[in-house]
Amino acid sequence: MGRATVTQAMNAPADAVWQLISDFGDTSWMPGGTPVELEGEGPGMARIIVAGPDTRIREQLESLDPASRTLVYTIPEGVPFPVTGYRSTMVVEPTDEGSNLTWSCEFEADGVSEAEAQAAIEQMYGVMAGWVRDRVV
Repeated sequence: MGRATVTQAMNAPADAVWQLISDFGDTSWMPGGTPVELEGEGPGMARIIVAGPDTRIREQLESLDPASRTLVYTIPEGVPFPVTGYRSTMVVEPTDEGSNLTWSCEFEADGVSEAEAQAAIEQMYGVMAGWVRDRVV
């Protein structure tokens, strides 16, 4: 099983970052007004990100723990990486300067090496964590 992790420093309090990412249906931190369809609420809900005419990414919220500021989700359909069994965890932790967002996942590489899949995921996590950082500052 492969793993990928990116930690992004945030110049905002942990509670502010958590407030933004814990609303699983709110993708306002993504640029370009990406269309999103929602099914359900809370753990078990799905958000379908319409990334293009033929690209639909279904993300399923597994758990949300406000006490530890931890969100876990899977992508059962439309994984935008060369992997299967994708399960991601987002954790927000306070720091002296603000907070850190750690975005990590476990996966099985599919058609590429584990290192190639890890690099692709970490590159995208870096971009997306930057979007969150820019939104909460």
